[in-house]
Amino acid sequence: MATVLSRFFKNRIGLLILYLFINGLFILKYFSRVSINAPLILGFFTVLTLIVVILITFCFDYVSHKTIKIAYWVLTFLMLITITILLIKINPYAIHVDRWSAIHNFLHNLFQGLYPYSAKTHLGGYGSPFPIWQAFHIPFYLLGDVGLGMLFSIITLSIFLIWLFDNYLKAFLFNVLLAISPAFWYEVAVRSDLFYNFILCLIAITYIHKKRYSIQQHFLGLGILCGLFLSTRFSIVIPFAIYLFSDFIRSDIKQKFTFGAIIILVFIISFLPFIFWNFNTLFFFEYNPFILQTRQGSLLEVVLISSLGVFLSLKWKANILLCSSYISITLFILVSVTFLHRMISEHFVNGLFSSSYDITYFNMALPFIIFALASKDKVG
Repeated sequence: MATVLSRFFKNRIGLLILYLFINGLFILKYFSRVSINAPLILGFFTVLTLIVVILITFCFDYVSHKTIKIAYWVLTFLMLITITILLIKINPYAIHVDRWSAIHNFLHNLFQGLYPYSAKTHLGGYGSPFPIWQAFHIPFYLLGDVGLGMLFSIITLSIFLIWLFDNYLKAFLFNVLLAISPAFWYEVAVRSDLFYNFILCLIAITYIHKKRYSIQQHFLGLGILCGLFLSTRFSIVIPFAIYLFSDFIRSDIKQKFTFGAIIILVFIISFLPFIFWNFNTLFFFEYNPFILQTRQGSLLEVVLISSLGVFLSLKWKANILLCSSYISITLFILVSVTFLHRMISEHFVNGLFSSSYDITYFNMALPFIIFALASKDKVG
């Protein structure tokens, strides 16, 4: 199985299929709601994506480095301007997605001296992000819009890609695939934090890889980093587990124990203020963040994804392209199996394109798909 997956992803066919499939879901679901010919748009997007990949991969070798460098920064600037315009023009209270207000209202309560995890979103729900992810948004909240987290993350990513790849062509391909992605622009339009949570995860993992940090030699720093990311949302465990598990296996007992203990300790510390503030609401409230982040799945999905993650984590063998590919397919399967299991249990009362299913969860895989598409060989 690993050999088949390896070949499938090394030639990027699998990655292209995942990229087109995820973006295709957004086109079919949301374009059809505004009386636009969604299948026609999907066909156009597919052709555009293939042209972009072919041109940049095979034809840009004949373009000067200076030209590609200018094109990269022009594209980045245009993306940032477009994001800014959308943040200004779109009224967040008119959006029927409440990820942004799950953060905004949490912080509003916090600064008003009210218990943050009792804050309702603008749609009447409750927020699920963990404390570190809420704290990450404090500067943006104080600036007036937690949606600025997306702008910050894309700026950070664009600068980071140049250092990571040391190659403007690969960085340009990454941002082009991001710029033409309907799924990405949907995330921007609804001020969703999910996508850039995994953008920052991608940055952290590829940074660790390029600097060649290991649990054997850097268990303290890596433990703190993993603990901080764990305190954003539970699903962030998958990328870090697939990347670090083989290294964890090679570590001795003391390193394993210390690394794991640090992760758990950092995670617990991040919750201590809320534990002491209101223990009962944090742990026994019907809509506490732990319940909200685990209610979509079941024991079956946990066992399946854990088994798949462990298997794939032992197969990428220092090839960061394969690691990123395996992360993306694991995240994709997690969402797919969860949705399918739910559909079966509900006797297919609601379809995938109904409001009952949040297809933005597929976007967790998108940063890793784009990275692997852009970096067709090893990084670092």
